[in-house]
Amino acid sequence: MVDDPSVFYARLREHGPVIRVRFDGDVPAYLVIGYQQANKILTNGLLFTRDLGQWSITQDQLPSGWPLQPHTRPMQNMLFATGEEHVRLRTAFKAGLSKIGQGRLNAAVRTAADQLIDAFVDDGHADMVSRYALPLPVAVLGKLFGFPPHEAGRLQRLIPTLLDGGEDALDANTELTEVIAAHVARRQSDPRADITSGLIEAGLSVQEVEQTVWLSINASVGATTAWMANTLLLLARLETARSDLRGWLRDIPGVMSEALWNHAPVQQVIGRIATADVVLDDTSVLIPRGALVVVSLAGANLDPRFDAMRRASAYEDNASDLAFGNGAHGCPSADHARAIVQGGVERLWTRLPDIHLTHPDRPTQWADSIITRIPQHLHTSWDPAQARHRGDTLAHAPTGVR
Repeated sequence: MVDDPSVFYARLREHGPVIRVRFDGDVPAYLVIGYQQANKILTNGLLFTRDLGQWSITQDQLPSGWPLQPHTRPMQNMLFATGEEHVRLRTAFKAGLSKIGQGRLNAAVRTAADQLIDAFVDDGHADMVSRYALPLPVAVLGKLFGFPPHEAGRLQRLIPTLLDGGEDALDANTELTEVIAAHVARRQSDPRADITSGLIEAGLSVQEVEQTVWLSINASVGATTAWMANTLLLLARLETARSDLRGWLRDIPGVMSEALWNHAPVQQVIGRIATADVVLDDTSVLIPRGALVVVSLAGANLDPRFDAMRRASAYEDNASDLAFGNGAHGCPSADHARAIVQGGVERLWTRLPDIHLTHPDRPTQWADSIITRIPQHLHTSWDPAQARHRGDTLAHAPTGVR
């Protein structure tokens, strides 16, 4: 848990943009926190491969029960593939995404958002992590992948536990893998217009479909939940942000961009493998062949040499951040994530324009995960009478105005 990432990475930066680290269990790695160095690693797939078979440490040499093992175990999906195999799997995933039109995605976000808001609007208070930022992406993405509604509760419990990387991560991964396998079997016999069926139609093997769904549902839920929660935290904490929005000095995409720069949803990418001995620019650290390289998207985004771009992000949608990676393995569904977060935040802001922190003087408690950056809770309040009036007005407004 890091209370202030800018302070944390500033201290790390005293040791340079590339730092030798050891994970729990004494697993060695190289953490890259410089923007330029991180970008070079992300865009140079020949020198820094996603093929974990080239890691100098084999899977049986890892500590028993190592909680990060699900993120470093080679799988048959586009994240761990290279060359033509990566192109084949990524193309299949994009074919699955093509099953989901923009109109259908937007409608799913709005429907889920209104259902969730309706459930707590009259209370005048809610934890926006557990009541909105997490269940909204789970509901939308679960529907897009074709999961039955009754599985939403399990997905909402298992995915954050896996991404936390704690002692329960391995058990959560086992159960999630079983849920996905059952769903893929269901779609083999009963295909629908969803992403899972699209992967099957693209000709992937059963194992490739299962492991592609594992990757994409984890990454999508983790990133969108954290991004939405961090954006809502900015809105709820800062009266200046709310005033700027009301006065049209800022817009929701600008606030979302600020959240990406300062609190990258995915903090660390675990990882790349060096295919040769290499010393990155502006460093004196030799990364040996076969070493695990962890790219810190959070550290890179906070590189002080890019302060001007980061400050500009508060007032415009600045896409120069590395929050969704870069290069051949950059996130292929960033536009879908953006649509989910923007739709969810805009709907909440429209219906609860006076939302604010219930206890503004209390420091934010962050989840312990080294992978995602998300507050444990986001206790907010609003005037329920005003919110009901807003809801009634929207309900009777012409469709194009809602």
